[in-house]
Amino acid sequence: MAEVEQLSEELTTLKRVVQTSLHRGQLSKGVHEVCKAIESKQAKFVVLADDCSEESYKKLVVALAKQFQIPVWKVEKGALLGEWIGISKFLTKTKKIKSRKCSSVAVKDFAIEVSEAEKQFVEDKIKGL
Repeated sequence: MAEVEQLSEELTTLKRVVQTSLHRGQLSKGVHEVCKAIESKQAKFVVLADDCSEESYKKLVVALAKQFQIPVWKVEKGALLGEWIGISKFLTKTKKIKSRKCSSVAVKDFAIEVSEAEKQFVEDKIKGL
């Protein structure tokens, strides 16, 4: 039970960091932007969806991140990332019309809205990746 709570807390914190970074223009999404952020060493960390259907895509992002020593945080579903960055379409706040996936995002910097505790939590997590 504690493991489920910890996983939920991790995803909630990660979601908040991704969304606030998106709104502040500190997020790269998609293979081209993510690779560019990694190569220019602007990315603090990368979030990669495990259910990405293109194996070469995953290998490219992981290899580049490893080469430039940028941590990769994996999430189970690309649809979850799609929801976080706002590419899924909703009829109401709870009823989804169309679920669109996003396979990877790169967080360039933490937004000012992210608390010190959330920053510390994410930094501790990515050190362990």
